[in-house]
Amino acid sequence: MTGAAERIQEMLRTFEEQAAKATQLQSAVQDMRGTATSDDRSITVSVAPSGAVLDLQLAPNAVRKQAHELQQQIMDAIRRATTNAAEQMNETVAPILGDRFSEFEEAFNAQTSVMKPREDGSSRPPKSGPDEDEDFGSDSFLR
Repeated sequence: MTGAAERIQEMLRTFEEQAAKATQLQSAVQDMRGTATSDDRSITVSVAPSGAVLDLQLAPNAVRKQAHELQQQIMDAIRRATTNAAEQMNETVAPILGDRFSEFEEAFNAQTSVMKPREDGSSRPPKSGPDEDEDFGSDSFLR
């Protein structure tokens, strides 16, 4: 075989291996869910590996809580379920990707870092400063 034909054969072999891995990954991840339940078992959350909430179940005693307490427990359950899903993902994907797993993990973690709790424990975004009120007294918005 000539050098060009060998390179083409190698490229085809590499492509076929990658396609097989992609199919294997897709079937492994398709039904994967992370689940977490609150300590008092009143809240159960299921999430996709991406962190998307797939299911939220509230027991009757959950709605008797103060709104802030319920909010915090739901957010905590979502975080724990997301961690659970990420652990499952890592355990499933690492053997399939082999030495390319670190690249996958880096890209995946960049996407899911949004779910990390704030340092102050709050789940609310910080309040913005006051709006700048401009004087358009000359009936024009142009400066």
